[in-house]
Amino acid sequence: MQITGERALANIADATFYNKSITVEDGQTVPIDELMSELAQHVADENFMQITLNINGGIEADGTTLSVETNVINLPLRYQNQLRKMILPDSEALGVNLYMIAENPFVSQSKLKITLVSSVSTYEDDTDSAQAKIASWFDEQLAHIVSEQASAEAQADVEI
Repeated sequence: MQITGERALANIADATFYNKSITVEDGQTVPIDELMSELAQHVADENFMQITLNINGGIEADGTTLSVETNVINLPLRYQNQLRKMILPDSEALGVNLYMIAENPFVSQSKLKITLVSSVSTYEDDTDSAQAKIASWFDEQLAHIVSEQASAEAQADVEI
């Protein structure tokens, strides 16, 4: 799937992309099936899409935000200023990709980690593999976060 630079910029500037936010409270099972269902419905939309799982209030509340987004550059869609500088409006054929994003104070020093799932075309050709990759990566990120939180708590206990 390809898109023109002008169309990509319109998606970003006008926030015309599909946006779905799913709230997950502490102790609830992460609704990965709901995320995958939304993804399958909107991944090939002409407009970009963003599907977000906000766990324990999301990154804004020092929780965790996991999301999948389509874009031509590996930056979250909310980074409008940076994206506008990087996407040339006269580009004729930009490949649209699907990205996984994890945000948490313990995921990295920048609190943000972005990984390519595949191009949208590849996702459509092999949906099962792409969805397995997403589920596995989200599991890895959550396990890493839990491990880092436990280490930070143990370190805080030692310092007391």
